Amino acid sequence: MRLLSVFRLSVVLWCGLAGLHAGYLHAQSTATDLPEFEVASVKPHIRASGPPQVSMTDEHGRVVYMNVTLRTCIRKAYGLKVYPLSLGPDPLSTDRYDIVAKAPGDPPKEQTMRMLQRLLADRFHLAVHRETKELPIYELVKVKNSPKLRAVTDDGSAAQIDSSDGHPINAHHASMKQLAATLSGYIGDKVGDATDLSGLFDFSLDFTLDESPSAEGPTVFEAVQQLGLRLEAHKGPVEVIVIDHVEKPTAN
Repeated sequence: MRLLSVFRLSVVLWCGLAGLHAGYLHAQSTATDLPEFEVASVKPHIRASGPPQVSMTDEHGRVVYMNVTLRTCIRKAYGLKVYPLSLGPDPLSTDRYDIVAKAPGDPPKEQTMRMLQRLLADRFHLAVHRETKELPIYELVKVKNSPKLRAVTDDGSAAQIDSSDGHPINAHHASMKQLAATLSGYIGDKVGDATDLSGLFDFSLDFTLDESPSAEGPTVFEAVQQLGLRLEAHKGPVEVIVIDHVEKPTAN
């Protein structure tokens, strides 16, 4: 078995976790304390002809991840709102896998993700720990006082921000505060709204979700400039997940 790494790779998990994300990180003494899937398969992805397709489903105790990186699996398993600090051509970002697993019954999402943590520990020998580091914290600011946003009338409609119509972020009746919170989910660092823009807006953002060095398209940092905005970095204490050890997966 070829060792992927015996290295320390920090992945940001910003402080102030709440709700479902916090549940994923409930303390466990060892991987064997975590629940297991009933059946699970981990295979290297074999690329078919045509554009690469990535699909991820994890509902009702069933996980079906096709053409995913290990980095992405770690993000999902630990409920991390992350932006990886290391983007080099390491196997976490370049090797791709098909993972299919099923839990007994219909467990809640939190339980399913703990099973995914166990699967990563068993098959990839993943070992992690948590630390607090001084890392970037971002503010969303205007660029040259000329935001390229379409204001809409507040007609009482609920704000909607999702990945629809082919856009990673597609927003209707959304505030800048809501945009900042959504961006936090993509970059992993807490994003505050410092635009001084009140009101509601319709907008979309297009950026690549591929973390590999050969990825094409703008990053999320470049994409916000489409709206005449910028993510401005500061420093602050951030809790992080550090990957201590990971290997090529063992056979099914």
